[in-house]
Amino acid sequence: MKKRFARIAAIAVAAVMVGSLAACGSNGGGSGSAAPESGKKASGDTITVGVVYPQTGALAAFGAGTEEMYGYAVDEINQAGGIEVDGSAKQIELVYADSESDPTKASEAANNLISSKNVDIMLTAKTADTTVPVAAACERAGVVCLSVDTPDEAWATSDYQYSFHAGFNTENELNSFKDAWDKAGISGGKVGVMHATDTEGQTMIGAISAFCEANGYEAYDPGAYTSGSTDYTSIINNLKKEGCDAVVGVMLTSDFGTFFSQLKSSGYMPKVTTVAKATLFKEDVDAAGANGLADGLCSEVWWTPSHPYVSSITGETCEDIGNKWMELTGAEYAPATAGYDYANVEILYNVLKNAGTLDTDALVKAADELAVDTVIGPVDFNEQHYSVQPLVTGQWIYNEDGSWTQEIIANTQVPDCPTTADLKVN
Repeated sequence: MKKRFARIAAIAVAAVMVGSLAACGSNGGGSGSAAPESGKKASGDTITVGVVYPQTGALAAFGAGTEEMYGYAVDEINQAGGIEVDGSAKQIELVYADSESDPTKASEAANNLISSKNVDIMLTAKTADTTVPVAAACERAGVVCLSVDTPDEAWATSDYQYSFHAGFNTENELNSFKDAWDKAGISGGKVGVMHATDTEGQTMIGAISAFCEANGYEAYDPGAYTSGSTDYTSIINNLKKEGCDAVVGVMLTSDFGTFFSQLKSSGYMPKVTTVAKATLFKEDVDAAGANGLADGLCSEVWWTPSHPYVSSITGETCEDIGNKWMELTGAEYAPATAGYDYANVEILYNVLKNAGTLDTDALVKAADELAVDTVIGPVDFNEQHYSVQPLVTGQWIYNEDGSWTQEIIANTQVPDCPTTADLKVN
């Protein structure tokens, strides 16, 4: 049953990404048709590393702090003497480009870095809208690409030769939700699945249903909604009529805010609500609605400063990385993206160090054989070129002073990451 779920989940997320792949595949950038270069050697005193991420647009919140964290990690490497490449020590130079939160622009940005900046290797992150088209551009040009933080199945939509990725998979995400359901005491109960009428919603209903079946829960379909809808009355009535113990879904922040507000006003509440994508950051839970509307919502958590891992570059702890993020950005907390940003440079460092050259085949071999402990856990790429990273389960709690705390309420996948509170049941 688990294998069946994995196949459904992979198909579901791959289907969601077809449009993005088509967009980046149709890009007319000149470097996109260039034949891959083999046997490349380092020139000068630097290794030029391209970085494509969303600086502007709808995904800009994901990109906040990227340059500060990447720059900090690279400075640690350079100040320690750099990387020995082709017999001499070389410094790493980062060159940034804005994906503008758009797949086509991400592809164009990658093509430009490859053709105009002559990058030796590429880094990218911040959702499949960036990582997939950047990987596609690098595949066409024969440039090694390292990415993080996109769900693995959403990234693994192609047979990659030069691209490698570290992220969580759908099963780990749903297992983090299951931990919340179990904490709520509803093992084997009925789970209502919120899903939109779009491709993502229609495919994820199948993946979530398969997961529930495999784990002894009953999935209930209350009907699909149209993204941007202002009336969820029918769906809420169906959830109430069926007596769903939990609600699960993958929703936009705006859709979730409208739905959850009406759910709270209906007089019916499931014991626990687990929603992906809608509330990854504190800014999201604020945007979902006034007066702490999202209080009690559970979501997956990619990384925290309390994770039990250390840097493969310096031995710094996750707490050290979190503190540095806050110092560099002036932010009041360190989000999950802080650890993943640092880890992407860790992966770069280890691939370059193990290859000892900028020869493309050697870099690919070094990535293929990579097995390293990082601040996001062990990274070990499989035959599909991705590494599955663990998750913990968080619950957003609205405080009396109007601030938010994300408590860690389950740590099954990372037992040494301490839980900070018991689940607050509705």
